[in-house]
Amino acid sequence: MTITSHKKNVIFYLIDGARPDVMLKLIEQGQLPNIQHELYSKGSFTKGVTCFPSTTGPAYLPFLTGYYPVDHDITGIRWFDKDTYFSKNRWDRNAMRSYCGYEAKYFNADMDPQKPSLFEQYDRSFNIYNMITKGVKEGHDLTRKGKTGLYFKAHFYHEHHPVDKAGHERLMESIEMNPQFVFAVFPSVDWDSHTYHFEDDHTKESYKIADNSLGKVINRLKEQGRYEDTLIIMASDHGLSATTHHLDLGNYFSKKGFRVLEYPKIWTINPNLAVFISGNSFASLSFLDQKETYFSADLKKNHGKVLDDFVQEDAIDFIVYRDNEHAYRIQNQNGEAVIRIEPQDLLTYRPEGADPLGLGALETPMDRDQSFKATYDSLYPDALYQIHQLMKSKRAGDVIINAAIGHDLRDYWEIPEHKGSHGSLHWEHMHVPILTNKKNLISKPVSTTYIHQVITEWLGKPE
Repeated sequence: MTITSHKKNVIFYLIDGARPDVMLKLIEQGQLPNIQHELYSKGSFTKGVTCFPSTTGPAYLPFLTGYYPVDHDITGIRWFDKDTYFSKNRWDRNAMRSYCGYEAKYFNADMDPQKPSLFEQYDRSFNIYNMITKGVKEGHDLTRKGKTGLYFKAHFYHEHHPVDKAGHERLMESIEMNPQFVFAVFPSVDWDSHTYHFEDDHTKESYKIADNSLGKVINRLKEQGRYEDTLIIMASDHGLSATTHHLDLGNYFSKKGFRVLEYPKIWTINPNLAVFISGNSFASLSFLDQKETYFSADLKKNHGKVLDDFVQEDAIDFIVYRDNEHAYRIQNQNGEAVIRIEPQDLLTYRPEGADPLGLGALETPMDRDQSFKATYDSLYPDALYQIHQLMKSKRAGDVIINAAIGHDLRDYWEIPEHKGSHGSLHWEHMHVPILTNKKNLISKPVSTTYIHQVITEWLGKPE
């Protein structure tokens, strides 16, 4: 049952790819006057933590459903399902997925029906550019028409800003339609960061477009007498880092003698390795010589030499694989460490010859909140829990890969060349800005899943 009448409403600005440090710098320079005045000064600001892998699309789910992507068994923008691949066949719809192409249409169906989106829970919900449209009512997907043409020009001609400006116009229209909830994606910060640099003038202009939109939206809400009843949230799904070197994983492992299954080469004959990349700085490997999920003893026996050589590459920060049913092993070029799952889902971290996460020994079992606090200010925010929640899914693969800053994991398939990447556990990708127009509403660092709770408490929880 949904709520059919409610005085309060929420407008959610998703500034795709926005970094908190860049936003704060622009605020200090006076280049974002509306964000500075209405949100940063008069409202709330925190540096939140997104999900792993930190990539567009899946990283919207915490805001929209209150759950991580893996809770929907979505383990990235691309994923491979070894169980389905072997139990059915490689062409089964659920054997593999890439939401970067025509299979994006499956995203809604892939979500867990027991974890509904805000669009499903509040009748007067409107969508702008968001690929997740589950529950959006007929006529409420305001950018459905015209989106393809604008995105085509943005991608191939680098005309990014017209997309955000058109989205702003649809946002203004939604305000006249008595909304309860509006989810508006402004994608140009992400696109400009990929195409140029996360602090390029093009990218700064994208932040300014969002700032200008915010000012006009607030003015209109005040004219309507609705501003005090409107919760405005501005956040990002991930950050980015500059990329200067590319290690194409498919090509790398092909040269090592593997027959690689990857997008778009999903027709590879008799593949023995599936390489699936998300955000370009995260990847999963599924070795197809064994139907079952690999644990470290067999993995090292069968593929230890190639993995040991692989982690010596400059592009590789670390890799993670399952030690056993109750532990994960993290390996970099210096050695290994272990995350252990204790009773009641408590976590510990123990270096063994190396400290890939730079956390030191954390041998007192920690719950979810304790783990978050212990790692929030580290190089890898929320790393222990994020690795744990991801590796619980078999779709995470046998090995997950975290690229080193300055590098990514995909080369000639990316047109145009990516000069910025995300997807990894590094703080440059995981930290996101979260701002609201209400004072003290969010007073401490939080996970992006928490914002769903903030929204439902403001609107009134659906029955």
